[in-house]
Amino acid sequence: MGTKKIAIVCQGGGTHAAFTWGVLTEILRTKQSWDETPGTGQSFDIVALSGTSAGALCALATWYGLAPNTADRECGSIPKAIERLNFLWTVFGATNAIELLHNQAVASLLTLKSKGMPFPGSSPYDVAGSMGLAGLAMLGAREEYLSFPGLLQALCPDFAAIDWPGVAKADRRVLAGAIEIFSGNFEVFDSDKTLENLGLHPNGQKIEQYDQTRWRMRRPISLEGVAASGTLPEVLPAQVIPATRFPTCVPGKTVTRDAFYWDGLYSQNPPVRDLLDAPAAGAKPDEIWVLRINPQEQHGYPSSMSLDEIKDRENALAGNLALNQELDHILTVNRWIETYGCDHPPLNNCKIVTVRTIKMTRATAWGMKYTSKFNRSPEHLNKLCDEGKTVARQWLADWLQLGDQFASYPNDARYPEAD
Repeated sequence: MGTKKIAIVCQGGGTHAAFTWGVLTEILRTKQSWDETPGTGQSFDIVALSGTSAGALCALATWYGLAPNTADRECGSIPKAIERLNFLWTVFGATNAIELLHNQAVASLLTLKSKGMPFPGSSPYDVAGSMGLAGLAMLGAREEYLSFPGLLQALCPDFAAIDWPGVAKADRRVLAGAIEIFSGNFEVFDSDKTLENLGLHPNGQKIEQYDQTRWRMRRPISLEGVAASGTLPEVLPAQVIPATRFPTCVPGKTVTRDAFYWDGLYSQNPPVRDLLDAPAAGAKPDEIWVLRINPQEQHGYPSSMSLDEIKDRENALAGNLALNQELDHILTVNRWIETYGCDHPPLNNCKIVTVRTIKMTRATAWGMKYTSKFNRSPEHLNKLCDEGKTVARQWLADWLQLGDQFASYPNDARYPEAD
């Protein structure tokens, strides 16, 4: 089989992304096991991790553990990546009595609201919301439970000490997707952009983005950027990143202002096309593994759907829309290469990239509600994690055994028809 370059993209979906926790853990453990028995053909290299919202948290945790760090010598290893994933979901979950009570109250309110129970409208900018968070903190809720900044700082305590020359040498990338509210830009916080700014980009490409008006921007990776990716607008105030540069309609002219970000569900879920922007075909991944949280298909018919079931389906469709567009573009380029070859422009720096899907079992994907994406109980998170490990273990065994005959996108995004 040889060593394949793999990019793993992690869809957002609230706490349903605990499934991704399990999948990534099993992928990392399997890679470590296969790497310990070289020469058997059982080998793959994780060259990139991409995510949105909770998927971005998973991608960051894994990448941070795999990236060399001058302050933490345990970083740069698979065990550290697994430890960071475990830390993320253990700390993010409700842990103490007040957090468990708050989680239960939120679940009850969301369930009643989904069934049509009228509640007063609220905004994350209301004073009451800030007072509520302050009250929870006074009662013992942890900062990591209450806010993304607290969670991310605990998850990546030595982020400032990342060994960027070492990252460039390893050529392992992380991306987090978000949307900037006022420009409408699809924005990606990208470790390769950090390397570009430092003159360390491993692929030698510097992409200029300020000489024309465009709706896609790349920013250096930052904890604030990952927080932006998970800022659900109905729940949290927009993530602000000050002094951010934007292009204007005048070529060469830019404007600098505060940037305001919302969840990447509204743009890329998760970023994919940026993974293929390397100038040479050999620098691009051989396969992209999509960790899908939002089911592509659903059972039943609209005439039988309740209001909460309609909202569930709306959320899943929104979460898949941008992803499928990016994946379908890859399939289009693949078909061009199969038809015309890649010896001449504009396909001379392209390659066939196989897209594969890792997804929940049908019973789990179709059985969970949108409201359960806010459930932070340890039981809920661990159950999804365990399923992720089980699914990934079988998936990797099949990938190894079947090789190029293994199922790929779009067919593997489907569930078998119900009996």
